[in-house]
Amino acid sequence: MRIVYKRSLTFIGLLIVFIACIGVGYLFYDRVISPSTDVAVIDELSVNFLDGASIISNGEYRFSVTNNGSNDVNYRIVIHDISGFDSKVTYALSSSDTSVGSGEKTLEEIDNIVQDNLLIQSGDTQNFILTVNHNTSTTFKLEVEKIDDVEEYFYMTLLKQNEVVDAATSVGSEVATTSEGLIASSDDDGATYYFRGSVTNNYVSFAGLTWRIVRINGDGSVRLILDDIADTLANYNSNIEDFEDTSHTDLFTSLQSFYDSNLNNYDSYIANTRFCSEVGKTDATYNAYTRIVTNEIPTFNCLGERFTSKIGLLTVDEVVFAGGLYGEENTDYYLYNEEIDNLWWTISLSKEDNDTFYPFLVNETGEIVDNISGSLYRGFRPVISLNRNVLVSGSGTIDDPYVVS
Repeated sequence: MRIVYKRSLTFIGLLIVFIACIGVGYLFYDRVISPSTDVAVIDELSVNFLDGASIISNGEYRFSVTNNGSNDVNYRIVIHDISGFDSKVTYALSSSDTSVGSGEKTLEEIDNIVQDNLLIQSGDTQNFILTVNHNTSTTFKLEVEKIDDVEEYFYMTLLKQNEVVDAATSVGSEVATTSEGLIASSDDDGATYYFRGSVTNNYVSFAGLTWRIVRINGDGSVRLILDDIADTLANYNSNIEDFEDTSHTDLFTSLQSFYDSNLNNYDSYIANTRFCSEVGKTDATYNAYTRIVTNEIPTFNCLGERFTSKIGLLTVDEVVFAGGLYGEENTDYYLYNEEIDNLWWTISLSKEDNDTFYPFLVNETGEIVDNISGSLYRGFRPVISLNRNVLVSGSGTIDDPYVVS
């Protein structure tokens, strides 16, 4: 009996040791074998470094920032604690949730600000990927810093100088012929605020050109459209078999030429933002036609593919929000310019018919039309967005336009 008892105790003891070994082994696996995950808390911000905050080699490092507070927060992403510095190391930041970056950057010995002045709204999460290249022996640490003393950026100035109101007319079914002001809506990046009607306080002087403010984008950048058409005409695309990828059309080539000629020297002020290339359709009719003409429900959200660029065009939806309408003239909203004597392209496609495609345009009387083949040459009005941390002076009138400081 005593022998059986001893054997039982021995068995239980071995079982405890076995379980303990499993626990230690799991702990070792979790901390050493599996990828390291670091979590940082900065006041109401929580940062989850899914691949660790320490950068030790080439590759993609994923992390997210969440705002757990009740107010919007500004922050920056920085690099600290560099060891074994190598000037050949480069990095690039990308995000599916906010417009960031301007391409690949070279690592500096000090003051590496990966992205400055990011805005995250209450309750939101923003996901990022930092891609590191040409790194053989350099290590550094990725950090997020909250910005407490924020300067009055352009979008803040607009919100300060304009009362946010409701649209006075039905957007999508009525033209706007009076100054309806600044109106709130939403886009893919958050809250957007757009001008509608015959507003006269949305002028911007930039790069020696006159622009009109279309809206504050959801990421805080400010979208502008040239007040006139470009000096040269452009076709949407000459190849009628391949016109749906907007970023590879003849029209986009013309936009890039305009940028190179007029805006290259101001590149640091211009945001690398997302434009909408919507190619979904039913039979020969594109979704934009169904949305704008049939259902009269414009949206700032992209219901198709988005591409990133520093220059683009308005969607037909943005023209409608500004006060235009399909098939109805309007010479009393800010997109109408009596000096424009040609039709100008939007980025949105309307329909196909007999091997011809028809984008939406705006004609000389401010009316949205779709009766011009995309292979023909017409005017275009470049669209850019100023970075969200741009500072301005002025009041936005034609005699005192906003000027970038």
